[in-house]
Amino acid sequence: MVEPTIQDILDTLLNALPWLLAGTAVGALCSRPLWAGAARASRSTNRLTAADASQKIDVSARETLHRRLEAALEGARGDDGAPALVVLNFDNFRFVNDGFGHTTGDAVLAEAAKRIRGALRHSDTPARIGGDEFLVLLENTGGAAPALVVAERLRTAVSQPYDIDGRRFQLSASVGIALAPRHGRTAEELTRSATAAMSAIKRRGGDSVELPTVITTTDASERLRLESELRRALDLGEFQLHYQPKFSLANGTPCLIGAEALLRWDHPERGLMPPAAFMQIAEETGLIVPIGDWVLQESLKAVRRWNADTDSPGVPLTVAVNLSFKQFDRTGFFEFVRDSLRDSGVKPDLLELELTESMVMHNPDNTVGVMRRLRALGVRLSIDDFGTGYSSLGLLKRLPVQSVKIDRSFMQDVPVSDDDTAIALAILGLAHTLGMEVVAEGVETESQLAFLRVRGCDAVQGFLLGRPMPEIEFRSTLKRPASPAESDSSYPTGLPLMAAAVTADGD
Repeated sequence: MVEPTIQDILDTLLNALPWLLAGTAVGALCSRPLWAGAARASRSTNRLTAADASQKIDVSARETLHRRLEAALEGARGDDGAPALVVLNFDNFRFVNDGFGHTTGDAVLAEAAKRIRGALRHSDTPARIGGDEFLVLLENTGGAAPALVVAERLRTAVSQPYDIDGRRFQLSASVGIALAPRHGRTAEELTRSATAAMSAIKRRGGDSVELPTVITTTDASERLRLESELRRALDLGEFQLHYQPKFSLANGTPCLIGAEALLRWDHPERGLMPPAAFMQIAEETGLIVPIGDWVLQESLKAVRRWNADTDSPGVPLTVAVNLSFKQFDRTGFFEFVRDSLRDSGVKPDLLELELTESMVMHNPDNTVGVMRRLRALGVRLSIDDFGTGYSSLGLLKRLPVQSVKIDRSFMQDVPVSDDDTAIALAILGLAHTLGMEVVAEGVETESQLAFLRVRGCDAVQGFLLGRPMPEIEFRSTLKRPASPAESDSSYPTGLPLMAAAVTADGD
């Protein structure tokens, strides 16, 4: 039997929500196997429906995708966090419209839209951008290989026969895919790269999936220059951390429990650069290891300063470091963490290390072993971007983690969107059932905060409560009592058991 993934478990919980929300759940009726992910397309809450044929909804979908792509580019963290953009275009679709009319063509596209939604994770965003062309944003792809798997799944889904008004159609599609920042650092550059790859497929007859294969001399020279500058940046002290406050909801009123540190490169010519502009190169060159080690050590120094500054004795602020796979998987990582804690004088339970689902899936046996040693040392562990990967429930239960973070892609339309609201509830229910605390990222509205408070979310972070700020500004807030809703003022502190994340990405 195929072991269900976290995505499959979330799907099952979504089916059970009518019973769960009605009262105490004693069971749930599932109309399909847990592993039958393709059946997701039948849900009435799919973001893409037949109504997407209207220009109004098409425009709205494109705007939503663009907004989420910009946020994903800002928060990209190397291979695990890199977004990908897919351009899917049907081959010779005009023959459907010309031969059977636009009504039939629209019906085919509506069915294709459902299939596209059904082939994706909940965190991915599709949009029809006109005619027979679709864009799909894949967040937290885990690199080129997983992204290509999803792209091929999309091509296969839309290439199955269509039965419309007694007629059967067999279509094919050309699918171009571009990854940030390898094929572009902006939404426009990624779209251009993915479209170029799709067009190249069409010139060869279509019905395939492809990454961009041509890198201009200018792009190659730019990459080499950036790599050289990146190698010098650490020695020249050009990296810096900004801090975004994080709050517990345990007592109803948000209480500051730490901060997420966002890595920035203060480039002498380009200015303050977000992670998406350089983390991919850092991963590929191995520079991510010394950069990650610097983040860990600077974070420990910072948390020691914060606790010396705060006027709330006995309620220490905590800090965590979001790890890259190469940093975590290297020989001697446990010893490096142990020695860094000893040298900094910070107690182990004030440090939390965050791993993504895809990191754990790379080498689960070794990962679990190292994680258990870290837990025995007293360090807290959590899973970042929970629900966006494909780890199994069996593996998740084995992990010695204390908390999970709901990815901001699941929070963007809560509580307005029934679909996203149901997903957030399912994640909260699953994590709490497994005895884990839940942290929600990307909280930007009062309605989102109210929803999370009522539903028992343990902690939150986002622009509503505090934007990223330099450490000197963050430290100044620790000595002045004020409302937590004022992001430029100070915050009450509380709850030492929760931790904030020091990462290379942001909300």
